[in-house]
Amino acid sequence: MGITIGAYIDGGGHVAGHMKDVAMHDGIERLLVTGSDEAREMAATMPKAEFVSDWDALLADYDLPALIVLTNNRDAGRLNLQAVEAGKWVYGEKPGARTAAEMAAIVEACRRSGAHFMPCYARRTFADTLEIKRLIDSGALGELWSFQANWIASQASLRGVGWWGFSGEIAGGGILYWLGCHWIDAISFVTGQRIAEVSALCTTADPRVSVEDVACVGLRLEGGAIGTLRCGYLLNPFEGYEDCHLMTAWEGSDGWISHHPHGAVTLRARSRTHEVRDLVLDRSGAGGYAPAMLSDFIEALERRRRPLVCEDDALYVLRVIEAAYESSRSGVAVKVQP
Repeated sequence: MGITIGAYIDGGGHVAGHMKDVAMHDGIERLLVTGSDEAREMAATMPKAEFVSDWDALLADYDLPALIVLTNNRDAGRLNLQAVEAGKWVYGEKPGARTAAEMAAIVEACRRSGAHFMPCYARRTFADTLEIKRLIDSGALGELWSFQANWIASQASLRGVGWWGFSGEIAGGGILYWLGCHWIDAISFVTGQRIAEVSALCTTADPRVSVEDVACVGLRLEGGAIGTLRCGYLLNPFEGYEDCHLMTAWEGSDGWISHHPHGAVTLRARSRTHEVRDLVLDRSGAGGYAPAMLSDFIEALERRRRPLVCEDDALYVLRVIEAAYESSRSGVAVKVQP
């Protein structure tokens, strides 16, 4: 018999995909949904969902162990804090708050209550990410020397400049908050190292938005390897023109990896010391947005263990991004707060 969990929905960005994952998950028997009209409409399409009007009632329901929070960053920081203070585990949209200070409050509340907040850094569960981690952990690259990561997406004008993600007051940050955060988390995950120092240039190419829509960030890991993160809402796609440019690359003393995870994933690795091969990894039919991550969250909740990614990781990502903003403003390299 499955569990009952709650959900707050109000323009989170990936609502349809997340709800598809919930609908497919056999361990979730019932979903109590609240929030905006979007929440009411979504609940009406899901056989296992029921719309309720009172968020506070969900917080007060002793028998409700967990909540899903899908909304803008400003509201997410407040709602995630309220939920973990009430002892509810939270599965939420990344980055989970508008500032590192807001996330630090969530971290402290988790420590007091024993709950966890799981930001949906879905790339941790992808086969290509896990293969890169396996290769690095196995020593196939030898000593890691350098790396790069790009996430180039469609222009702000094509996404709608009125979207909350382009508002500094509501979102807190721009492309580093919405897309670059995935690579920041993944770099730490696959290397087992945190980013210690950043040197960044951020700009706003489209004057109608109030956050950065282009960012170039130099990164130094704890172990000394250096790399770059480049993100931008830059593409104006037409027929035959890709609407997304994603890639990572990794170089070490004994080998390298080239990774292009758009569509059917291609990963090529070469090593002097380990047998490696070219991989084509197809994620078609995998579910909605992050089925493996939701499954880990439910399993962690039931077994009372730490999830694959949680509140400390969310705080780390926000501290890296805020250090990048400080570096861009000051023109000097900035050490990331541990």
